Amino acid sequence: MCSEADQIVAVPGAVAAGTTYKIGRVRLPGEREVADLPSRAALGVSKHVMSRTQLAVWLSFPSRHYTPWARNQGYILLGVAALVHLVVSLVIAMGQDARWGEVLLAPFCLTGLFWGLGLLNVLGSYGARKRDTAEAPAREKALAVWESLCYCARDNVVFEPGVGVSFHPSETREYIFGFRGNGR
Repeated sequence: MCSEADQIVAVPGAVAAGTTYKIGRVRLPGEREVADLPSRAALGVSKHVMSRTQLAVWLSFPSRHYTPWARNQGYILLGVAALVHLVVSLVIAMGQDARWGEVLLAPFCLTGLFWGLGLLNVLGSYGARKRDTAEAPAREKALAVWESLCYCARDNVVFEPGVGVSFHPSETREYIFGFRGNGR
């Protein structure tokens, strides 16, 4: 543990101290360049960027790597496919000697890709929602453990007061989801 109390800081405070937000035109990190840094879509605006020290990355609570609005893309694709399908069907139906088989099935040549991608996205988002629901209790427990952790800058260790175990900051995730995550 830390031998000097004035060197102890709460882990959320250490993460906040090592995280900076900048406003301006800068290149944002790619999807997987830096662990836990949000991507362009997660930030919502292309003008903002967040940077972190390595210590803040180690100590940060793991974020999910998806954007909530992306879950609706499948429904949007299905809507576009239905609209285009309807318009093309009406154009074919207004032609001479149009049969109902042609009217209903021919537009799939144009809209089939949209239907397929839309269905794949809807099914994928269903799986992601199901996984999020299943992981929610574990994430809540891990968040409670993470919020109680302390960091000692002098000894470069992280510990949970009252537990008696200290570890290197890079092992924070293993601790909150593994060792202490099952016990609470």
